[in-house]
Amino acid sequence: MFSPAVQRLIDELTKLPGVGPRTAQRLAFHLLKLPPEEALPLAQALIEVKERVRFCRRCFNLTERELCPICSDPSRDRSTICVVEEPADLISIERTHEYHGLYHVLGGALSPLDGVGPQKLRLKELFDRVRSEEVREL
Repeated sequence: MFSPAVQRLIDELTKLPGVGPRTAQRLAFHLLKLPPEEALPLAQALIEVKERVRFCRRCFNLTERELCPICSDPSRDRSTICVVEEPADLISIERTHEYHGLYHVLGGALSPLDGVGPQKLRLKELFDRVRSEEVREL
């Protein structure tokens, strides 16, 4: 029904969370209507984020450096680590401006039915941090 390129775009968009086939089709048609100078920055942003963004080596937050801004901030309370599932959870907490400690991003939640056991989460790294850093509260 669609050209192969359009169908591929729709197929790729449906892989995004919360995007079903109809939404993917609407998004694809929206992108196709945009002039190149408006659509290409989106493509470039996707490439750039995949090339530049990585996980912080300490807490696994998203960053463009070896350590994220939170782990690099000397004013943070290093005796407290808040454990979160995903970087989005960390961002939600940061927006409150109430928590001043560090974080540890597990990268998911235990879900045996989905094949996510403890070995697929960053628990070992968390335990290593607790042992090697002066953590008083988790």
